[in-house]
Amino acid sequence: MDKLILETRAVNKIYGAGAAQVAALQSASVTLTQGKVLLIMGPSGSGKTTLLSIMGCILRPTFGDVVVHGRNISACDERELASIRRRYFGFVFQAFNLFRSLTAQENVEVVLRMKGRSKQRIHAEAADLLDRVGLARRAHAYPRDLSGGEKQRTAIARALAGDPPIILADEPTANLDSKTGRDILQLLRGHAQELHKAVTIVSHDPKVEEVAHRVIYLEDGRLKS
Repeated sequence: MDKLILETRAVNKIYGAGAAQVAALQSASVTLTQGKVLLIMGPSGSGKTTLLSIMGCILRPTFGDVVVHGRNISACDERELASIRRRYFGFVFQAFNLFRSLTAQENVEVVLRMKGRSKQRIHAEAADLLDRVGLARRAHAYPRDLSGGEKQRTAIARALAGDPPIILADEPTANLDSKTGRDILQLLRGHAQELHKAVTIVSHDPKVEEVAHRVIYLEDGRLKS
């Protein structure tokens, strides 16, 4: 039986007030399970990134609850939320968000250091993560010398640092060519299944459906299916 790792319960996100009020999300209920890839699709402005940010405890919902590993985090303060993000989440961003002055390995090591890994373990663990995504030979290259696919693989290695149970990826194929994009998607699916991660991908790219176990659609802040 699939293990439930995260759940949003009728979350709403409202920006502004009065006549300028905008409902970015309306009663969105989503579940994440171990070993599965969830794809959230929808047009630009549909609320996908807002929902992903709420799932990742980056944004707070205006109404509704987020439950992570059985804990309702709605009443958590910012310090507690930061601790929850470090413990449970790995993030893959559309624009890679790598530190330009650090090598691929150093970009991964930064996250391991933040997650409290010992100095003795950081170097070896970062090297192992890059090897796992096929970048062992590029560990000491800087982002300026990496291709788009290599940058995204570095970002995935960084997201896996510290062994978080939940991986959230925002448009991970947006800056990649078709073949590289498919390789990255297969990599994410493989990590979900082999490492028992709950992977969520936000995208409007139809080829992402090839790797998803489940697909939900957002339109104007509402889940359609």
